[in-house]
Amino acid sequence: MCIRDSMKTTAPILAIFSTIFFWGSSFPVMSFILETSTPLILGAGRFSLAAFISLLWCVFNYKKKIRLNHFLRYFIAGFVGIFLYNLFLNYGQQNVSAGASSFIVNCNPLFTVLIGFLILKQKVSFIHWSCVFFCLLGVCIISIDQEGGLEFGSGSTLILFAAILTAIYFHILKPLVLIYGAITSAAYTILFGTLPMIFWFPETYYFIINSNSEVQIAFLWLSLFPTTIGYLTWTYAVGYFGANKASLFLYLIPPISIILNFLWYDKDPSLNTIFGGTIIIISLFCTYFLIKTKNQV
Repeated sequence: MCIRDSMKTTAPILAIFSTIFFWGSSFPVMSFILETSTPLILGAGRFSLAAFISLLWCVFNYKKKIRLNHFLRYFIAGFVGIFLYNLFLNYGQQNVSAGASSFIVNCNPLFTVLIGFLILKQKVSFIHWSCVFFCLLGVCIISIDQEGGLEFGSGSTLILFAAILTAIYFHILKPLVLIYGAITSAAYTILFGTLPMIFWFPETYYFIINSNSEVQIAFLWLSLFPTTIGYLTWTYAVGYFGANKASLFLYLIPPISIILNFLWYDKDPSLNTIFGGTIIIISLFCTYFLIKTKNQV
């Protein structure tokens, strides 16, 4: 019983830290692919393998009855959290460095809280509002040396909108994970989210087979680990911790992105990226521990 109880606690922790590493690695790999590819080819290539595996899972588990309104919810989750998120992120990252992109997009914990306040009527404390202010301040600092700054339609604002879409996706998906489990929820979400990309599959196929081995390996890594396995482990973690708690772990992604971007591609982050990113991480850290301390009192 003790071992079983320990596994119940350990598995979600392993799942969320695996997700953080895989997603942290995705930003430098995406920047590398975008040097020779387009955002649409990147999105289609990233999710083609994941969609195929998801389709197999759905076919072999057809006996698992999904309510019609839940199919619609899966479609919305996939469209928002897979298709639209990657569309905005990929176009934004064309003009934004991997480190800066990872810092901006991982502001989504504050948007998760704000959406809970606006839509689900959840209470938001002064601590959370302070976190919102400092996170946005960090984003502004990071955006100073990025092309277009924070002008509407710039890379930074597109990535910021991707962060908002992620927060919406978390709230849409959580009830389905509790009903159908992590694997089924991840499979249907990826499958429905990839459907709009199907028009770019032929172009993506020809691009990948005519690319050099480095680009092919990058696509394979991105498709297998951050996408197929990463979305599965993340969905499992959200089902266990909840959207608000799970999203707080995401502030560990930017440091991993910066380290891997340096180790793999020898690219240093700018001072504005480090300074603004530090403000974001400290504000998220402080918010988490202040709320935890307040709840214990």
